[in-house]
Amino acid sequence: MEVHAHTHPEHSGPRKKWTHYFWEFLMLFLAITLGFLVENQREHYVEHNRAKDYAKSLIEDLSEDTTEMLDVIKEDGILLICFDSITTTIQKGINKTVPGSFYYFCTIGVFAPRVVWYNATLTQITQSGNMRYFRNNQLVKKLSNYYSNQHFISGLNDWDSRYRDESIKLRNRILSNRFYSQYSGFTIARWMQIPDSLKNNKLPLQSSETEILNEFANSFETRRRILNLLMTRDYPNALASARKLIEMLKKEYHLR
Repeated sequence: MEVHAHTHPEHSGPRKKWTHYFWEFLMLFLAITLGFLVENQREHYVEHNRAKDYAKSLIEDLSEDTTEMLDVIKEDGILLICFDSITTTIQKGINKTVPGSFYYFCTIGVFAPRVVWYNATLTQITQSGNMRYFRNNQLVKKLSNYYSNQHFISGLNDWDSRYRDESIKLRNRILSNRFYSQYSGFTIARWMQIPDSLKNNKLPLQSSETEILNEFANSFETRRRILNLLMTRDYPNALASARKLIEMLKKEYHLR
């Protein structure tokens, strides 16, 4: 009788070498690694494009900021002229009348120019955590400092407005409404567009009490100190920072 050996199905066919399994593992590893690298590169590309879009928007906002600051510096310079004129008239002593220019300078002198920041983009990327899209640490630091400077300058503008309110209360006690109404329509944007007839008029005051006039003149001295700080220190620093940021953003993201 011939005996036949039974072969188990699992052992049918040639046995695979260990190198076969190694290559299968290697191919799987490479496929996963390549997928990871491609996905990582895609995320990097998306983030770079987002950063570039933010950069474009920031450049627009910073350009508007520079224009706004230059306008406010000009207006603050006009205010200082008004302060000088008001103080000089009061220091000379007022008898019965004042020139119409006194009414005019008292009208313009109680304006309180402030920078209206174009900070929507900067606020968004700062508060949302999207500052991470910018990989240049120096750029991030300058953006953060500029954001802080905006708040500091706005704080000084707020202080100036509060002192301005005190000046308005005193002005309303000094100027006669009968004549003041002829000057109240003039704004700082129409600086020195007043007709000579109004400027050279001789007009009485509602009150010419020395104590009130002295308090009125002093109210401008506090504002003068704030405006001088802004004009000589804070606005120039912010302007230089804004211009440097525009330069850095253009260079970093190859923008015109």
